[in-house]
Parts: sequence; structure tokens; C-alpha cells
Amino acid sequence: MATNRNIVDMVEAIRKGRGNSESGGVDGIYLAAITSIKPLTIQMYGKSISKNIYINPALTLEASDTGEKIGEIFREPSEIPETYRFLKEFHERYALKKRDTVIVCMVGSSFYIAGKAVRV
Repeated sequence: MATNRNIVDMVEAIRKGRGNSESGGVDGIYLAAITSIKPLTIQMYGKSISKNIYINPALTLEASDTGEKIGEIFREPSEIPETYRFLKEFHERYALKKRDTVIVCMVGSSFYIAGKAVRV
């Protein structure tokens, strides 16, 4: 499998800029934008990345670019209203969708999505 040169160029640009491999092996912690859920694609420094991404699968469970898939699942209330409300709110807040901002830890050429970043 050939290496995507854009990703290599981006990794090198980040390392020359702010990356610090002496900080416990983490080359850097960055913000990225979700540009697609399936396939999962993030954008950092103007480059799209869809390979070497690692994520908690709960963040993509029933996720979609628009978030409509979550709405379909929770269209009908369950028999236990408290559980239904909790699960609906949880998925609306945590499942990723297009244009979400995520925290990315870059180690080498791998990208670990730590979670969603939201302004409070």
C-alpha cells in the first residue's frame, strides 16, 4: 500500500511547527474537524485524513454526517422514559457528525481521537 504523500507532508509540517516527541511520546494534541463519518475523515492543517485513525467506537455508533440517524433511533420513546431520555441526550451529545470539532492526539503517523471538543 502506497503512503499518502499529503499525510506525510502534513505530519512533517506539524512536527516542525509545534510537535514535541519528548513529551511522553505524544507528538502533539490538536483540534480537527470531522468532514465525513463514513468513511471517518478528519481535516487538520488543510489536509484530509482517513487512514491511521483510532477512536472509541461509541463515538461513531449509529453516527451519520447529519446526525439524522440518531433521530430515527429515538423517534419512538421506550417503555422506561428516564432511560430513553438519557440515551437520546447521550447520543445527541457524543455521537460524531460532520463539522464537529474533535481533539486529536498525534503519535507518529497515527491519529487518536480523544473526543468531541465543545465550547462551554
